[in-house]
Amino acid sequence: MKYSNNFLGLICNDVPASTRYYTDVLGFELNESESIPGFYSQFVTKDGALFALVGGFGVELELDQNFDTALEVDDVDAIYAEWKENGVEILTDVIEMPFGRTFLSRTPDNHILRVLQTAA
Repeated sequence: MKYSNNFLGLICNDVPASTRYYTDVLGFELNESESIPGFYSQFVTKDGALFALVGGFGVELELDQNFDTALEVDDVDAIYAEWKENGVEILTDVIEMPFGRTFLSRTPDNHILRVLQTAA
């Protein structure tokens, strides 16, 4: 299985305030159809990579990580099953988000990895 990395999410304490900063001050364009108001703001990028502001991530999973990055795959369910069978620490079930199907895992170095199958 080949992985690609085209997602970077920055963990924010106040997503609405951070979203205003990125749009009003930095001039980013909000992708409203892919965002979840108050929790997840995804921006339009030139090359189609996903860049977003994420809230709640650290609080929900008691994490000390200020970013969220994703490994994009063709079949998230297959990777979930394979990693689970291989003893990978899986933090969430596969869930549907506006940007695609995803789950979170933890590495031995305590990094959180998101695995993502983007929405069609």
